[in-house]
Amino acid sequence: MKKKNKQVGWCIIVYGFSGAGKTAISKKIKKKIEKIIGKTILIDGDELRIFFSKIGINFGYTKKERNKSVIPKLELLNLILNQNINIIYPTIFLNKLAINKWSKNIENLVKVHIKTDINEIIKFGIKKEFYTKNKNIVGKDIKAIFPKKPLITIENNFKKNIDTLANETFTKIKNKLNN
Repeated sequence: MKKKNKQVGWCIIVYGFSGAGKTAISKKIKKKIEKIIGKTILIDGDELRIFFSKIGINFGYTKKERNKSVIPKLELLNLILNQNINIIYPTIFLNKLAINKWSKNIENLVKVHIKTDINEIIKFGIKKEFYTKNKNIVGKDIKAIFPKKPLITIENNFKKNIDTLANETFTKIKNKLNN
């Protein structure tokens, strides 16, 4: 993989299990992030999967199929980042290949782990059917691999509302970006 000469944009990967609150938090912080670092877009992992499908590139959900998506997603992210556009990317990201490739090939990367127990997600109810009826779920059927050093960790035990979690996330990101 060729390293780009210059990458200007920031990539904020908000990762964790399905149902952890990644997308909801990302949507809530987008405008605030944009105010401090400039033009920022939100690319949801599910929407990115749909995009690739529409152009004839289908990625399944098995570990092997998930690995196939790592490089195309990396290339698309870098294409945008190299245009001085920042990205907030909520995605599962609990994949060794993704962690290694993206950590090495995205220069301005901020990793935000929304730490949640799958049993709490199911108990909360939003993803109960998802976790009980589907296969190839990361954390249930596929072993989750966590980045060794997340820059930011936000605990979501579903006792705080999404606005509070978003404010905590934004504050921690802002502090990291200002350093």
